[in-house]
Amino acid sequence: MANVETLRPNPAPAPLQAVTPPMDPATFRTEDRLTGLVAFALAAERGEEASPETIARCQREAEAALCDHALRYLHNNIERLRQEAVAEQIGRLRHPPGFLRLVAANLVALAIIGAAGAWLALNPATLAGLAGLLAG
Repeated sequence: MANVETLRPNPAPAPLQAVTPPMDPATFRTEDRLTGLVAFALAAERGEEASPETIARCQREAEAALCDHALRYLHNNIERLRQEAVAEQIGRLRHPPGFLRLVAANLVALAIIGAAGAWLALNPATLAGLAGLLAG
């Protein structure tokens, strides 16, 4: 078996940089308060100093992060919005006829057709006239 041999048994710690993290969120203030607060949080999380370049970069990143979040939120809620719209539209429709109403409508239609057939059967002159028209 191979032995593992360390190249540096006692590595030196990384040098600490003297960075003053931002302490005042007012330095990140923009027209949109939320963007400024997110930019401040990004800078404070990274421990970056509050220079004008850092402020501008953090504001751009905050703007992009908020836009991405808004797009994802809208995309995730589209299905819920569609279902609510469909439910609202269905609520505006009339109730469909019931089974008994459909059976009654069919019986009335059969009665009308039967009455027309009986009238033609009892009036042979009308039936002959219709046959003559159809014959050409």
